[in-house]
Amino acid sequence: MSSGKINAPYQAFEYSEKAFRSGAIPQQKPLEDPGRFAKALEGGDFLERLPWGNYAGLDIHVRPQYVLSHQKRLSKGAQLQGGRAWTHVQKPKDLIKTRWQLLLMFAGGFADQFMFRFWMFCAFAVFLMGVFKEGVLLALQYGTWPMAAIVALHLFFRYPFTWFLERHPDFIVKDLGCGFFRQTGMVKFRTWREETFEAPFIEFDPYISFHVNPKGPTSCKLQLRHRYTGWQTAVASVHSTLKHELYAHWDELQRYMDVSQPLPDIPALEPYRHLDPTTAEHDAAGNRGRPADYWATLDLEWWEKEGYPAHLNAIREFPWNQLRDRMQDSVPNLNAGAMV
Repeated sequence: MSSGKINAPYQAFEYSEKAFRSGAIPQQKPLEDPGRFAKALEGGDFLERLPWGNYAGLDIHVRPQYVLSHQKRLSKGAQLQGGRAWTHVQKPKDLIKTRWQLLLMFAGGFADQFMFRFWMFCAFAVFLMGVFKEGVLLALQYGTWPMAAIVALHLFFRYPFTWFLERHPDFIVKDLGCGFFRQTGMVKFRTWREETFEAPFIEFDPYISFHVNPKGPTSCKLQLRHRYTGWQTAVASVHSTLKHELYAHWDELQRYMDVSQPLPDIPALEPYRHLDPTTAEHDAAGNRGRPADYWATLDLEWWEKEGYPAHLNAIREFPWNQLRDRMQDSVPNLNAGAMV
């Protein structure tokens, strides 16, 4: 197995003065109170606002499939390319433009087996109505083409379309220059207007929101809302029964952006630990407590059966509600102006 360092076109760097440091969050402008109506309209799905600047140190991107993918890349001697890779420089996001996302939603609506049966049921119901109203011949002439079209779309999106995207992901997945930037403390994302919004990480408030999906199951999302403009972006989404995992997502993202903390100890970032100043110093002092190639040589069978379940249980049992919110010291009226 490799030593855990992948040859990559990156070098060590120095942090910007504006980089996020949890122990030195600057004073910020007070919030404008949006009023009860705006809170009810915009924040109706928000369940809670999460605290800033105190950590549990529990990472979420350590699932067995991430470890397996990391080990496979190393065994093949792969080189990570810039742009879409999560590195010590950037955690990319919004890799698919909105118009492609709409196409994928449309494709998913016809490729999914449940939705396919639903559309066929509707088309068959229309056909039967035509039989009773216009007769069998006219119903066959005009009422069967919707069913044929649905079958054709289902087969196309389920097989050739999926086959093409699996083999040519670069066709729609591209670096749009968006993401979370550790060195500068900035966040960039695409808005629904197809524009890029950029603001400092510390100007966002983290919320967990509740959603009902079209197919029925409910989900919870971790959303970052810019407190001075209202623009927001999603970080992660889980089934509502796994809401506790979103706390770990936020904990991990904060530590990634916090240059006073070492990089999260996850497979994706292991090859870059020696390139990040804080992390390199942390590891050189022996504070990591793990070999440099820990994830590269980890016993995957043990991790899947014992290590990872224990890690999930630690996330589930951690008293997340007891973490103090340091952002309240920097935004004068944060509690009064927050959406929840």
